[in-house]
Amino acid sequence: MVRVDDRLLHGQVIIGWGQTLGLSPLLLASDRVVKDESLARTFRDVIPEELQGDVISLTDVAERWLHGDFKDKRALIVVEAPVDALKLLHLGAPLKQLMLGGLHYREDREEILPYLFLSEWDRTNLDEIRRRGVKIVCQDLPTAKPVIYEE
Repeated sequence: MVRVDDRLLHGQVIIGWGQTLGLSPLLLASDRVVKDESLARTFRDVIPEELQGDVISLTDVAERWLHGDFKDKRALIVVEAPVDALKLLHLGAPLKQLMLGGLHYREDREEILPYLFLSEWDRTNLDEIRRRGVKIVCQDLPTAKPVIYEE
């Protein structure tokens, strides 16, 4: 499962998705966070041990995916923005579905759902992801009904 969430790792992701659904490993895929060792360490520290979490680069996630490291596992990969999911596709990751979980209000974003605000840049990236055959769903909580993203 690949989830876009601009808050990255927080209780809703770790407990609501990771622990409740038994998803493991829980990976934060972020080139930005990986470059900041202090921030990366903070995120690693909040992931419960049973979720086998880590903070790794987008390239590392794609390589592990292609190597088969997630086969027969229920991995949860969290990225910060739609552009990061598109980068995974460019790197060869066999992404079939993308979940938009939380992109919050900013001045340049339009409200799509109460938890989903998209900029033109986000829409451009999501449209490219859809053109590549990836199903995009919007879902903030595991108990919420998924909403199919359309242009």
